[in-house]
Amino acid sequence: MAGSLTSDQVNYLIWRYLQESGFKDSAITFQQESHTAGSDDVLRPTIRPGALIHLIQRGLQYLECAALVNKDGSRKKAVEPFSFFHVEDEGVGEENGHADEDGDELMGASKSPTATSTTTQTNYSRKHGRDDGINGLSNAGANPTGGASGGGGTSHKRRKKAVSGPDGDTPMTDGFPETPVTVAEEPRVTNGCSVGVQVEEGTVEITAEDSVILGQEDKNISICAWNPIHSNVLATASQDSIARIWNVPIDATSSTAIQNKVILHDPSRSLNRDVTAIRWSPGGDLIATGSYDGQTRIWTTDGLLRHTLPPHHGPVIALKWNKSADTLLSLSCDGKIIAWDALTGDMRRSFEQTMEDQGKGGQARGGQAEAATDMDWISERQFAICGNGGSVGIYDLDHDSLLNADTSHSGEVNCVVWDECSERLASGGEGGDVLIWEKPAKILQPFKLQGHTEAVVSLCWQPIASSPQPPTKRVLASASNDCQVRLWEVLSKTCINILNSHDDPVEKISFSPSGTRLASSANSKVIIWNAETGARTHVYDYLKGRRKNGKIITPGTETDAEIGEISWDESGARVAIGGGEAKVHVLMPTSPSAILSLQQQQQPPK
Repeated sequence: MAGSLTSDQVNYLIWRYLQESGFKDSAITFQQESHTAGSDDVLRPTIRPGALIHLIQRGLQYLECAALVNKDGSRKKAVEPFSFFHVEDEGVGEENGHADEDGDELMGASKSPTATSTTTQTNYSRKHGRDDGINGLSNAGANPTGGASGGGGTSHKRRKKAVSGPDGDTPMTDGFPETPVTVAEEPRVTNGCSVGVQVEEGTVEITAEDSVILGQEDKNISICAWNPIHSNVLATASQDSIARIWNVPIDATSSTAIQNKVILHDPSRSLNRDVTAIRWSPGGDLIATGSYDGQTRIWTTDGLLRHTLPPHHGPVIALKWNKSADTLLSLSCDGKIIAWDALTGDMRRSFEQTMEDQGKGGQARGGQAEAATDMDWISERQFAICGNGGSVGIYDLDHDSLLNADTSHSGEVNCVVWDECSERLASGGEGGDVLIWEKPAKILQPFKLQGHTEAVVSLCWQPIASSPQPPTKRVLASASNDCQVRLWEVLSKTCINILNSHDDPVEKISFSPSGTRLASSANSKVIIWNAETGARTHVYDYLKGRRKNGKIITPGTETDAEIGEISWDESGARVAIGGGEAKVHVLMPTSPSAILSLQQQQQPPK
């Protein structure tokens, strides 16, 4: 692609960057508006992963060279390291104005105080631990654009990963606006420290000294899942086309040899071979994996490949088995859902969410297609889909089109979960509302659970013991960008607890199998709560200090802080968290502070 770039080529590079960085919702929206998917077959073989970052970094290197050369060709003396965003304060040359002399608008724009000083200070503050405030919280009054209400910032559903560029270039870090401080309804008891983990009375802090690191592979493991039947079996997936099935004894120590089976996902039609989704079957005898190249595969617990399913046109981002495990749903970044026959590997049907003629204010939607964002089974044959256009629809394996749809959400719907005990469907969206349907098959008017001030990104029903009698209490947990986890008693339509010890947007939540504990994660920090009282029982922050290759890496280093998954083992004794610099951490909250950190082995076991 020598010479100038066309707008279509630039759009393609942006679309690839969004996919590679994990911005799945943005990629779907951009794909629909720019129609870049049609260029994928032609351009993908010639464009390397990380191409956009590579071009930007090469451009910055050119600007740095230009800033170090005078008009007469002589070299300027470098005073400070070159910085694109701090040209006025941190220029490299004595005059620090060569780019302006040449009429370079890019460098001139970076001198604007409204374009640099405020946003850069905000991003730096958030990235380096909010040490401009008290007790680890940012000083809202010090930021003229943020404020306590957070008005000037853009919501982000979760923190995204930076992608390493070709040729070993240093990855650029995406900036995020300062998170507004959520005022707790009751003051929290802390230990008085201004940095690090704020530990309440009676809270056990799991520290880096308790961790054990196995293996030397540096590829990221972002997702993990315990087997639903066998409590010692854990599956992990990484960015190097490998998934592993681990046998993790309950008494594993630093000297324990952790056995694992390697699941290789080669060959791949894509240069990016990340394993992007894994899901155990309800019986624990099969595991499905989805990958960046759009393919879905079904394996046995011994790591033997049973089926390779025809690929989607985009990365697979979610997998769901029905209860009998004869049908598997796969959701792709292209917004489509495919139902597969798990016994034969054949495709049963392909579904695409549509917005029917029942929009708000009587506005006809005309069956306009929208991209599906999440899904869940509500019976053996029917399942619910939510979309980025604000709709929730019910589909049946025996019908090509949707049975019912509703557009009560004010914006994109991020998550949908079904509760078999109460036969209710819950959904959460960008507007901050949680909607509950009592008769989802008929899509009656839902009722709203209101309280979150920003997008709801994760929902989880509290497990209860099966009983022939209807439940008298059903608890739903919701996680939001407002840094809160809320517990709702759905039958009485009330909020029974607000868990607000996180200082960042909450990414994931998960109840223990018994329903007595709840784990939540936000920006490298995991908190385990007593689900009945709302008290914190354990806290773990792997950015507070951790051991790698014999050294402690402290907060402030450029590491990936996102936690991609939380999974409890079948016994409820351990919780695994995936994400964050190539590790799956197995926390043991029922015992004294103990962690088993699994890293991928560089070579498969012989």
